[in-house]
Amino acid sequence: MKYCLKIIVLLPLIFLSAAVTVQADVIYTVKKGDTLKKIASVYFPLTASYTKDELVQDIFRVNNMTSQHLSIGQELIIPVVRDEPIRPVRVKRPVGYEAKGVYINQWNAGTRKVFDVAEKLECCGANTIVFDAKDVKGGLSYRSCIPGRFAGIRSYPYAIEDISKLVEYLHDMDIHVVARVSVCKDILIAGAMHHWRLADDWLDPANVEVREYTLAVIKELTELGIDEIQLDYFRYPADSKTDTGIQGKTRSDIMAEFLSQIYALTSSKGVLLSLDMFGIVIWQHPQDIAVVGQDVIKMKPYLDVISPMLYPSHFSKGFAGVKNPADEPYMFVSRGVIRLKALLNDDVIIRPWLQAFPLRVSIGYGPGFIETQIIAADNSGGRGWLLWSPGNYYDDSYEAIKNLKHRSIQNSDLAETVTTSGTVGPDPPACLPVDKD
Repeated sequence: MKYCLKIIVLLPLIFLSAAVTVQADVIYTVKKGDTLKKIASVYFPLTASYTKDELVQDIFRVNNMTSQHLSIGQELIIPVVRDEPIRPVRVKRPVGYEAKGVYINQWNAGTRKVFDVAEKLECCGANTIVFDAKDVKGGLSYRSCIPGRFAGIRSYPYAIEDISKLVEYLHDMDIHVVARVSVCKDILIAGAMHHWRLADDWLDPANVEVREYTLAVIKELTELGIDEIQLDYFRYPADSKTDTGIQGKTRSDIMAEFLSQIYALTSSKGVLLSLDMFGIVIWQHPQDIAVVGQDVIKMKPYLDVISPMLYPSHFSKGFAGVKNPADEPYMFVSRGVIRLKALLNDDVIIRPWLQAFPLRVSIGYGPGFIETQIIAADNSGGRGWLLWSPGNYYDDSYEAIKNLKHRSIQNSDLAETVTTSGTVGPDPPACLPVDKD
């Protein structure tokens, strides 16, 4: 590839979402077989465009083109702004960093919606994006050779065309970047590697090759400037079984051992490690721990943050004597955080996942429902919080965050509905849900 690089400047962030105004350029001479898409693919890492389609549009505008038809020998201005691809550097955060943010699925992370969300969060006083680096469907949300190297998978659908740009641009917006990694539930890999499979779409966490694959993915992410790795589905399925296939080791032994290996890696890189935890496990019923393998006591030495999934809608009807838990957001978030805090003794930060979707809520879902959960988390000893909406619908969340920003939550009337002294009443009966998806 030959080109003339005249000037290189970094475009201000404002150009990331608008038509590019170019003060630097590369002149490319069209050859036989070229298309704008092919040319864009070559120069994409060196431009400010977030997607290749955006770069095609930018080239079209910069050259005042009226048609995408190209002629051999035609000269095109390419809006190149750097002489090498971005290499993001992680922003090192203290373990007690108060992360407040939302989840973004890989398909929205692959579009400008992720930056729109980040901008709205920043305006509201929040600071964190948790994006899918590897979801339950398997593969990765970005192009990587790891699935091919370990599982022979050479191609898979992914949405993020340049993960380095995602990380760098979010850092430019002062956003804490968290990569969510679904570990044991992986539909693609379980289908391709039958000897890795535990059951259906679940990988066996006791399998050495499963661990090596997971560690390779996490190592790659730490080298991409990610600030924090968040493990999800880091457990056995809720299948009512307790066996591991290894004599003398329980499921909680296996998960703690696996977690220690991951923590050794992330801590050596200065990357925070967090874990999504089944809300019901916090109630510490032995049969629940024996099945899913998430034992808080065994896991806490290898974690910086635990994010209990305290969605009120996910507690079964009648749990703790409550007819419809989804209508008691303060109670379930508060009790969950208090119980977990009693188990952790301040050894690990508690940053709960909160419900930002209307499932089973009959009292009226809206900003107030979300505010109530945030207040409960803060009043009960949590540090920060994360909001979960599978489709990333956060209008009610923005309003809730904005409302809380402008008033103190310390004297909220809601805080009087449940004691925060650590006394939460008798244990409700165990009711671990069964994985059906």
